[in-house]
Amino acid sequence: MDQQKDLQHLSEQWERAGLKRRDFLRLAGAGASVATIAGILAACGGTPTATAGTTSSSTSSSAAATTSAAATTSSAASTTKAATTSAASSAAGGASTASSTTSSATSSAATPSRAASPAATPGGAANYPYPSGGKYSTIEPPAKKGGHVTQVDFADAKTVNPMLVSDTASGYRTAVIFSVLVDVNPDNGLPFPDLATEVPTQQNGGISSDGKTYTFKLRKDVKWHDGQPFTSKDVVYTYTTMMKKESGSPRTSDLTDRVDSITAPDDSTVVFKLKDIVAPFLTSNMYGICPEHILGQVAPDQLKQHPFSLGDPKVTIGTGPFMFKEWVKDDHTTVVKNPNYFRGEPAIDQYVFKVVKDANVVAAQLKTGEGDYGGITPALFDEMSKQQNLTIAQYDTYTFTYYTYQLDPAKTTLFQDKAVRQALAYAIDRDAMVKAIDFGLATVAQGTEPVLSFAYAPDQMKTKYTYDTKKAEQLLDGAGWVKGSDGIRAKDGKKLQFTLWTNAGNNVRMQYITVIQQQWKQIGVDATPKTEEWNAFVSRLTEAHDYEIMLLGFSWDVDPDQSAMWTTSGYDGGFNTGKYSNPDVDKLCAQGLAELDQEKRKQIYIQMQNILLEDLPNFILDFPKGLAAVTKRVHNLKPNAINIRWNAYTWWVEDGK
Repeated sequence: MDQQKDLQHLSEQWERAGLKRRDFLRLAGAGASVATIAGILAACGGTPTATAGTTSSSTSSSAAATTSAAATTSSAASTTKAATTSAASSAAGGASTASSTTSSATSSAATPSRAASPAATPGGAANYPYPSGGKYSTIEPPAKKGGHVTQVDFADAKTVNPMLVSDTASGYRTAVIFSVLVDVNPDNGLPFPDLATEVPTQQNGGISSDGKTYTFKLRKDVKWHDGQPFTSKDVVYTYTTMMKKESGSPRTSDLTDRVDSITAPDDSTVVFKLKDIVAPFLTSNMYGICPEHILGQVAPDQLKQHPFSLGDPKVTIGTGPFMFKEWVKDDHTTVVKNPNYFRGEPAIDQYVFKVVKDANVVAAQLKTGEGDYGGITPALFDEMSKQQNLTIAQYDTYTFTYYTYQLDPAKTTLFQDKAVRQALAYAIDRDAMVKAIDFGLATVAQGTEPVLSFAYAPDQMKTKYTYDTKKAEQLLDGAGWVKGSDGIRAKDGKKLQFTLWTNAGNNVRMQYITVIQQQWKQIGVDATPKTEEWNAFVSRLTEAHDYEIMLLGFSWDVDPDQSAMWTTSGYDGGFNTGKYSNPDVDKLCAQGLAELDQEKRKQIYIQMQNILLEDLPNFILDFPKGLAAVTKRVHNLKPNAINIRWNAYTWWVEDGK
């Protein structure tokens, strides 16, 4: 009854503040707590009383919750064997995926120190051993065989083809089905050999003296899940296919910009010739390898709809620790152990990726033990930390929450003037949002480089978008946008009104767009919040580019290169979804890739960030912490910001069930 009275009281204050009742009902219906709604009211300029704000417990995990959802970081961090980049939403995949769209609650990982670029000198540290003995690489010998691990999330995959992965949910699955040439150490972000016998360096002859040729020697004991031998032909096929625009791969832009040729002198050798030095090549361009004997005769433009990509146990085969079994759309994906995995038979029999309605259901199933691992939202963090059956991880990540402007004039002309883009940024009270919605479990962004990046330099950012509605109004006035009798600004007969999208199921982002809508209304801007199912949302963003503004999250890998999002070439086959183009940014991104000195690279990326803050093609709102829960029956699964599934074959469960 007390909560009911508090909600009634908040409802009255909500309407007195001039906010729309339907937004209040949507939040309450989604299971948002009294404290959460009070925080949103405060962020929108209301003044909730102490009564409304005293309830510290977050959303009940058993609440139904309609279309909102999780926090904002990507799950399991950005860099596991699947290379996922797309939209942020960041999300996260492949052994070194430059970026990725994330739908889910949080990433999972503890706070590693900022990782240095592995190629600060091409091959400098000669020895890159298999991870062991570190915080995330100290592994217990499995005490029991059998059983399963269930990961719970509210976003389903788009594909199980690693060449096409552009979202974290797909990346989680492909990370354990497929293998990469070189993977990333969860402790320090440095490379270690996977399908390759060793990490190429100049000292072992794997990198040429000019730093532009990489030679990989391949393991000879690796077989595909159908028993066929893995060879260099598979590597050449995978990379050359991703370099073809018709493939629809989100890595086409990166690879065609960087790679001149890929050849196979023999079955166990692959040679990459680069167009120039690419400092992070070993961590940013390693992707899951696909079987040439299955896909070699498939036209690149047919890959998306091929059974291999849609999930068919007869043809969806990899070389990883788990084999594809089934994919029931919007319900679950099951992979089973590969008894012939080259590092040894996995301890568990099955790894299940379960899809549920939203973050509240994720939390409920972690509590009951129906789920073993999943991201949790900031609102539920305190509550979940009290669960005796769970281990909770909190950590900084390589993820940011942002919104992207549509800059293609063929789609809309509303945001062509950077003064409009800047005004909208100044009108957002990010400090209040992080405090009220993220419960302080995020850092307000200054710049584009995440907190863990060695190029993170908030003090050196020249433009800082502090909350300043007066400045926002001045910018809009100066740009010719005048308020009409209805309070909405217009110019040349066109109103400043548009749709603000985010993905359904993400409670934090849904609350964000509600707050942003109200804050923009105060300066005469009419934004209509809309949500969409995850896969449709990603397609809208990365394929159709059909939006005006979209809010989501994005996960980067350990290197600060952000070419995929900011360069002109990133529009076709990358993550420059809004069609931004600045030749100076293009040049700086190229310089950053070719520079091997870490301090010099940092200065290049600081220059890049300052230009981006002035141009503001996307607005980075915050850097959320990763928040994840693992049931205590599961061993060796250690959430971290770099690579969670590198050792999935060693995960084991106490009850063997």
